[in-house]
Amino acid sequence: MITEWHKKRDSFDQGCVPALVRELWRGDPASLRWVSQDYNIVFRFEADGRGYYLRICHTSLHTLPEARQVMGFLRFLDAENVPVGAPIPSVNGEFIEALGDGYFAAAQKEAPGQTMEAFMLDVSVYEAWGKSLGKLHAASRRYRPDPAIPYEFPTVQRFWRNIAPTVAGASAEIRRVYEELSGYMAGLPRRDYGLIHGDYRPGNVIWDGQTARTIDFDEPNYHWYIADVCRALLELWDQPADARRKFRQAFMRGYMREHQIDEWWVSQLPYFAQHRALLMHAWDVQEGGCWGEVVKWVVERVAW
Repeated sequence: MITEWHKKRDSFDQGCVPALVRELWRGDPASLRWVSQDYNIVFRFEADGRGYYLRICHTSLHTLPEARQVMGFLRFLDAENVPVGAPIPSVNGEFIEALGDGYFAAAQKEAPGQTMEAFMLDVSVYEAWGKSLGKLHAASRRYRPDPAIPYEFPTVQRFWRNIAPTVAGASAEIRRVYEELSGYMAGLPRRDYGLIHGDYRPGNVIWDGQTARTIDFDEPNYHWYIADVCRALLELWDQPADARRKFRQAFMRGYMREHQIDEWWVSQLPYFAQHRALLMHAWDVQEGGCWGEVVKWVVERVAW
């Protein structure tokens, strides 16, 4: 599906980026390298021998108030020594620079290492990975969004309601799971509920051999903290049950050292995995995809 953001993304004049990098972040235009534009338009550049990433977006995807509220959260986490991709100001002292015609840009330090996808089957990494997420959630409990910015972080309940029309066109089995999980989530206690990363998949975490550093804060939302844990582990779904258990135990050892939640939530991971899988597949369908084979993640509730 071609959205307004896709049109704006594809019509952006990338020829202006060297000047942006040089004038606003004192970067070396010769070091500039295009990275991707699946979501944001992303470039890598260097300044004084250090790597940075420039992320360009448009208000058709994220409004400026939303971007500023998210930036406030990211800056708070960085100030609290949570390992994240640290944002940097422009020469104007701005963490978000409006570029005109609805485009805006932000830069952050490059996180050294590789995405966690390269270490998905290395159980020795998981304890440090869990510790990093635990630090993020512990800091999140202390964070208060800026009331002067006219944007409120969404709730998972809103996301869930928004996919109802899409689910209505799915198979009877998918509709059944949606109804079952709707009742389940409505009955959950509101303890251990707060602002989470929202897309804590392995591709959004960088491992440098010692520290797991979280990047790409595009979807913070209010949810139960265990949901970020679930997203970290979800792509282990097709591993044998004993392997899933080993990875989960190592992850939670690190996590609980930094952020205490009721251990009961671990027993709820099978439900949260289904919930996240159904959200992801419904979003894919909304963007022009279809209910594919991976829908088995939705209809099969596996032990963790």
